[in-house]
Amino acid sequence: MKFIRDKRDIVIALLAILFLIKVPKEGTNYLFWVIAGVFLCLLWDFLINRAFLKKEILLKSAIISGFIVSGILDYRQPWFVLAIICSLAILSKHIFKFNKRHIFNPANFALFVATIFKIPLTWNIGSNITLIIICGLYLAYVYKKFSHILGFLVFFGIPSVLTKTNPFLLISWFFLFIMLIEPKTSGYGLLRGFLFGGISGLISFLIFRLIPIFDPFIASLFFANLANPLLDKLIFTKQPVK
Repeated sequence: MKFIRDKRDIVIALLAILFLIKVPKEGTNYLFWVIAGVFLCLLWDFLINRAFLKKEILLKSAIISGFIVSGILDYRQPWFVLAIICSLAILSKHIFKFNKRHIFNPANFALFVATIFKIPLTWNIGSNITLIIICGLYLAYVYKKFSHILGFLVFFGIPSVLTKTNPFLLISWFFLFIMLIEPKTSGYGLLRGFLFGGISGLISFLIFRLIPIFDPFIASLFFANLANPLLDKLIFTKQPVK
């Protein structure tokens, strides 16, 4: 079935369900905030790909970015904040490239900029841990990303335990199973994946302990993405044919 072949459909379905689960609690402001976020990302993707680059419109990727950005940003912020952050998410795909591939997870890059300007994040998108873990395990299996998850858990978990902190009470499961293993910006291969996840895990721990004013997961993924060109040079892994 085509739905099963394109794993982005599964991610979109998960994000939509997580969004709908949260709506009754957060209310109409959250409802329209997330809808607007998805629409803004779609609009930017349309304008850039069709009007400027004359390329195929990548609607599914834009929908995913829109859900994540608007689902993590605090929806009580002014609407222009959402417009700016969504714009940054889509623009980052076309500005920051290495070997013709974007370096940064688009939604995470935009959210990292938000944290620099001290815009609060809520992680409302992680409304059902069970669904996230089930879908995340499936995606990790089909994308061959278990080494990424293991690397993060090792380098975040061990230092946490050594400092008498339970890492499983701190981890964002949405981050671990959805954002960390985003296929285009996390690389492939067992060793590369373990190092990528390890970089993110260690930086998450250090930020949590030393600079708690920043979101540890968003910041750690930004720096792990920033290390992609170096990891590509040190450990060359052919990208799988999709």
